[in-house]
Amino acid sequence: MINKELVKQLAAAQSAQGIFLSASLSTSRLDDWRQTAPTFLNSEFNRITRLRPYTKEELRTLRDDLQKVLEVLQYEVNPPAQGLVVYADGGSGFFQSVELPLRLSNRLLIEPSPYIRPLVHALCVLAPFVVVRVSRDDSTIYLVDQWRLSREEDLTGPYLKSGDRATGDVPVKEYYAAARQESLVDQHFKEVAGALEKLLTETGVRHLVLCGQHDIVSNYRKFLGPLGSGCAWGEIAWDAVASVNQLLAAARGEIQAVRAREMEALVARISEGLGPQGRGVSGFEDTMEALRRGQVQTLVVDRNARPSGWRCLQCDFVSITDVVVCPVCDGQMVPLDDVLGEAVRVAILQNTFVEVAEEVPTLEGMGRIAGILRFR
Repeated sequence: MINKELVKQLAAAQSAQGIFLSASLSTSRLDDWRQTAPTFLNSEFNRITRLRPYTKEELRTLRDDLQKVLEVLQYEVNPPAQGLVVYADGGSGFFQSVELPLRLSNRLLIEPSPYIRPLVHALCVLAPFVVVRVSRDDSTIYLVDQWRLSREEDLTGPYLKSGDRATGDVPVKEYYAAARQESLVDQHFKEVAGALEKLLTETGVRHLVLCGQHDIVSNYRKFLGPLGSGCAWGEIAWDAVASVNQLLAAARGEIQAVRAREMEALVARISEGLGPQGRGVSGFEDTMEALRRGQVQTLVVDRNARPSGWRCLQCDFVSITDVVVCPVCDGQMVPLDDVLGEAVRVAILQNTFVEVAEEVPTLEGMGRIAGILRFR
């Protein structure tokens, strides 16, 4: 299971020779990946090693690392996974593979540090969420993690107690919801809201989807606690014939729509804060400089932007332009296939909150990378 701590450990890993091998691959059943992935990896490996002046020893180490990746593809990928990221540095003995439940673009990189951007993207789009299917009678709370439904809690509406001496004081289910007293419906909503608040407290989940008839959902919202009210939430209609999997698929689609609105609002906030007195920053050079000073509180990068650049092996200076010698320390510069990936890595090491946006026109006009500053 991918988690923030693993991503941070990978971000901190370094190769002294600048030959950390990172491979991201789609292993979806929609792709003939067991045939195409080895061909892609070997082709990319040959292309990269022809372009760069590696020593014989470095090439030997890299070929061993590539062989380890190919072995993982052959034997160790679990069927539910749709994507795989593998990191190897034979010089230090480092090796790590991470399976993901989403398809990835096939990429092979040889750089000073692991290319963690695919994992950060996965953390953003696969964040756990909660679905509350609410009705006047029986309600259910679902917790969905990166892979699947991980927890389900059924909450049945209130019971009435019979005072009939012939039957005794026993619980009797009220089956006719339309005739139920509104106070009992309110009691049920309070119980569901309380169970939701407890779950949100335990898990730290902050995305919520409410499912049900619109008027019932609107009434239920009045009973949400502080955490439930503060969640970024969406709403979907309840389909009585839909399976649980269909319900959760619809909820995940709604979560994606919620995230899109969040990203638009976040980028708009950054744009409003640009300027000498504001807390917004945009463009690669200005944002990277703010990261070097530890100023960035939230970093936003465009999912589809991957400009190439250069990085210094000694001081980690990064340039988007072709530089042979580091202008800061005169150290050796090595090529990067994606300088925004390096910005993401630096942000993770600083505990900066990273978001991956997609199709946000305002961000495209800001250089496809921007941030909110902790301080000016």
